[in-house]
Amino acid sequence: MSTSPRRAVSARQFVQPQFGQRLVIGVILSVALVALLEVMSRSGSRADVEARVKESLNATRVELQSALSQDVQVLRGLAGYVRSKPEVTEAEFRLIAGDLVAGASSSVRNLALARDLVISHVYPLVGNEAALGLDYRATPEQWAAVERVLASDQIIIAGPVTLAQGGVGLIARHTVRRRKPPVDDGSVWGIASIVIDFEDLLERSGLSGMTTDYRLALSGRDGDPGTGDVIWGDQSISTGDPVELDVILPGGAWKILVAPKEGWPLLTRYFPYFLVAGLVFLTIYILVIVVRGRIARERSQARRELLEALRRAEAASAAKSSFMAVISHELRTPLNAIIGFGSLLESQPPDSPVWKRAPEYASDIRRSGEFLLSIINDILDLSRIESRAQDLDLVEFNVFEVVESAVGRMRIQFREADLDLIVEKPKDLVFALADRRAVEQILSNLLSNALKYAGSGAQVVVSVAPPEQGRVCVTVSDTGPGIPADMIDEIMEPFVQLSSSYTRQVGGVGLGLTICQSLAQAMEAGFTIESAPGAGATVRLELLAEQP
Repeated sequence: MSTSPRRAVSARQFVQPQFGQRLVIGVILSVALVALLEVMSRSGSRADVEARVKESLNATRVELQSALSQDVQVLRGLAGYVRSKPEVTEAEFRLIAGDLVAGASSSVRNLALARDLVISHVYPLVGNEAALGLDYRATPEQWAAVERVLASDQIIIAGPVTLAQGGVGLIARHTVRRRKPPVDDGSVWGIASIVIDFEDLLERSGLSGMTTDYRLALSGRDGDPGTGDVIWGDQSISTGDPVELDVILPGGAWKILVAPKEGWPLLTRYFPYFLVAGLVFLTIYILVIVVRGRIARERSQARRELLEALRRAEAASAAKSSFMAVISHELRTPLNAIIGFGSLLESQPPDSPVWKRAPEYASDIRRSGEFLLSIINDILDLSRIESRAQDLDLVEFNVFEVVESAVGRMRIQFREADLDLIVEKPKDLVFALADRRAVEQILSNLLSNALKYAGSGAQVVVSVAPPEQGRVCVTVSDTGPGIPADMIDEIMEPFVQLSSSYTRQVGGVGLGLTICQSLAQAMEAGFTIESAPGAGATVRLELLAEQP
C-alpha cells in the first residue's frame, strides 16, 4: 500500500522537529500516569488491608468481650446472693463462693465481700488472708476506684494491676445495696469484688496468640479508652499507625490497637501493572492523545464506583461489627444467667442451703428466658416484615379496646419503675381499619420504650383522638429527657439506640421503632415522632378511620 506525499510530509514533520519534545512530554506523562494510578489506588489498598485486619481481629474481639462478660456474671451472682441475705455467714459465703468459682472460668482468681467497705469475706482464703480487714476508705490506691463504683452503681473494672499473690489481674467491683422496703432501705451494704487473671483472659480469648501475625496492644486503663495508656502488648504500637477496635466492658471500654508486623504496604499490588500501562502509554503516545479524554472519563467513573463500593463495604462492616457487639451482649447475658443458675441448682444436693433460693433462681431464669425470647421475636418480626411475609388482616375494631389491652399488660411494670401511666379515654367509641395484632404490637413497643427511657418520676400519656380527615390518631407521649432532632431518623434504623455501646443502661437490640414503622407502613398508617432534648417525646400512629 502506497503512502501519499501529503501524509509522508506530515509524518516527517512530526518525527523530525517535534519528536524530542513530544518524547519528553510522553515520558513525563507516563511517569505521571503511573504515579497518579498508584496514588488513586493506595487509599483503596490501605482500606482493603485495614478491613482484612479488622475482620481477622473481630472474632477475637467478640470472644474477649464474651469471656469477660462470662467472668463478670459470677460477680453479679454473688452480689445478688448478698442482697437477698445481707447477714451472710462465713460458712454460707464459702459455700456460695465455692459454687460460683467452681462453675466459673479458669480466669477467676478469687471473690471478696467488703461489708461497710471493709473486706470481711475472701474466697479462697488461702493466700489471701492479708486482705481481710482492709478498709477501702483508708487505702488511697484503691479508694478512687471504689468511689467510682459507688457513684455509678454499676460494675466497674479496674486494672490491670500487679497482684500480691503473683501475676496480673483485673478487679471488677459492684455495689451491693440492701433491698428496698419492706425488707431493707436500699442503702449501701458494701462492695463485692472479683479478681480476674488478665493473662489467662487474653489467652482464653485468643488475643495473645494473634501476636505472631500482628503488632498488637490494648489501651484503656481502668476501662477508660480516653487515657490512651497501653495496658498490654506493643508499647510502641503508635509508631505503626494502628487501626482501632473497641472492646466493650461493663462500665467502660478498651481499644485493641493493631498493625501488620511488616507495616502497611508502601506500594499497591497493582504497581507492576501500572508500570506496564506507563510503557504502553509511551509506546502508543499518539493514539493515546486522541482517546485520552474518553479514557480519563472512564477512569474517573471507575474510580468513583470503586470508592463508593469501598464506602458501602466499610459501612456494612461497621454495621456488622456494631450488631455483633450488641447481639453478643444481649444474647449472652440472659443465657449466662439461665445456664449459671441452672448449673448452680443442678449441682446442689437436695438438702443444700442453695435450694432455699430455688424459687428466686427459677424466677431469674424465667425472666432471662422471656427477655431472650423478646429479642429473638423482634429479630424474627423484622425479618418477616422485610421479606413481606407478614400477613396483615385489616378489620374494623374499637381502638380503645386495643389500647387498654396493651396498657393493662404493662401497668405493674410502670408502677414498679415509678412512672405515672395515664390513659385518656375518648368520649365516643372510635373505630379504625387496621390489623388489630399489629396495632397492639406497636403500642407495646412504644410503651416499652417509654418504660426504658422516660426515667423515674416521668409521666406517660396514651390517648385516642376522634377520626379527622379519614384518620384515627393514637398518641403516646412522655415527659422524659427527649430525643435530639437530628437523631430521630437515625433511631428508626435497625440496631440503633440513643446511648452509646459503652454507656447504655437498657437492654434490647434497637429494633422496636423499626418494627413499629414497618408495621405502620404495611397498614398504610402514619408513624411520626416529635421530640427535643428536655421536652419529652410524642409518637403518633395515624390509622385509617372506619369506612362509612
